Amino acid sequence: MGKQAVAQLHGEGYTSVVCETLDIAQAESVERLRAKVEKEHGGVDILINNAGLAFPISDPTPFPSQARQTIDVNYYGTKRMIQAFLPLLRPGGRMIGVSSSSGQLGGSWSSAVQNSLLKARTVEELDALAERSVEAAGSTALHKERGFPGSAYGTSKALMTALHRVIATQTESPPGLLVAAICPGLCRTHMATGRGTIMSNVLWLASFFVGNSAAGGADTPLWLALDVPEEDRAALHGKFVKGRAVAPY
Repeated sequence: MGKQAVAQLHGEGYTSVVCETLDIAQAESVERLRAKVEKEHGGVDILINNAGLAFPISDPTPFPSQARQTIDVNYYGTKRMIQAFLPLLRPGGRMIGVSSSSGQLGGSWSSAVQNSLLKARTVEELDALAERSVEAAGSTALHKERGFPGSAYGTSKALMTALHRVIATQTESPPGLLVAAICPGLCRTHMATGRGTIMSNVLWLASFFVGNSAAGGADTPLWLALDVPEEDRAALHGKFVKGRAVAPY
């Protein structure tokens, strides 16, 4: 798919576009890409972390395995990319994470776990919460009993959103840095609506009323990456953004 996208963009005149192989769940893969980018380009201006994993509702994979894999990709994989590429960001750099409203805190979370997420000030605190969530995933019932929402995907996205807040508060360079997590909404993409299952077909239909095309889902991260005036960045730094506006965490 990457090569097809590159060929299409080259045909439209964007001849500098390239596609590289990357598995964010593998430290070696991330380091290989980081080293290549540093050697060939010296740094980066924009990093958009969009890679993610979501098991279909009908997937027979046991919940403990789903929790481990989902946290490893969506949270730890994103953290790995941020930590690898943050030193390469140039002044005015932007680091945008495609998270989800599925991770917004609310009634399905215990107040104790919510408070732990909201009060976390270090990546290490978030790592500990991630591991607590996996340990609690003996079943969806146990996950909920221990204060988590019973959703591996929702938990991973809550951690991912919190990660961008923590990175934003911890990091003072480069000058003009903008770090934010976003929700693209329900999009007509393979992960949400293109799997061929009954539920994905229902979501595909629903997306025409309460969702977006893939291009619509890309609007907010591209706006943050390319169009936000410098004087408005502080109000968005470390925030959760949906529809070009700050949304409740």
